[in-house]
Amino acid sequence: MEYLYETKAGSYEDYASGRVLYNAPGVTSFPVRLGSEIVQRCFGILEERGITGPYTLYDPCCGGAYLLTITGLLHGSRVRRIYASDIDPNTLSVAGKNLALLTKQGLSERELQLRELYENYGKPSHKEALESLARLESAVSGLTLDASVVFQDNITEPHHLDHVDQPIHLVLTDLPYGDLVSWESGDADPVSALFEHIYPLLSSEGAVVAMIADKSQKLGHARYKRLQHFKVGKRQVAIFEPIRETKA
Repeated sequence: MEYLYETKAGSYEDYASGRVLYNAPGVTSFPVRLGSEIVQRCFGILEERGITGPYTLYDPCCGGAYLLTITGLLHGSRVRRIYASDIDPNTLSVAGKNLALLTKQGLSERELQLRELYENYGKPSHKEALESLARLESAVSGLTLDASVVFQDNITEPHHLDHVDQPIHLVLTDLPYGDLVSWESGDADPVSALFEHIYPLLSSEGAVVAMIADKSQKLGHARYKRLQHFKVGKRQVAIFEPIRETKA
């Protein structure tokens, strides 16, 4: 693939999972450069359609909300509200702590934790994490985020989507594909079910859906138009917009 926005590979160590951002067994991370590229492509499509930010984001398979958190840290001035859901309550506890880092209070609490670890154990990794946190403070001070909402739900059999109380401009999700995370669904076609259930949540002004998956999964739905598709290593990325039904 060709990078259109993140054209230069830089150092993203400040955003590494387990450094300042929280991590836990079974919780996945995501390549920061690729995540930033995908998000900026989505923002660009919205802007081409005259939809200016800040935007409302939703990840229905959020895990530890790593992808949403790095989006907030890197592009916080373009984000107004974040929704994050997952079927696994254990990963949601990590998601809540990560999204709290997008607030001054959450970052201050993390600083106290890291400082205590450094004072007790004196590990270079803790000192480096504190240095990273100091660099992230400026990103958090520029955030336009008014809220982040974390809730448990199985998007293939949704029950709690009333938590999403604002229209969504961007759905951004890294679908389960084995290894650490797999689908926990009774639906024979969980990807299609996901497409169907997020459809009514999408803003009538315009919205985009970015899905990341392994190459074995079929990404597409009759109610969506595919705008972009590309492959990176073991992953495929597809960006869609909903096809709005015209009234007779």
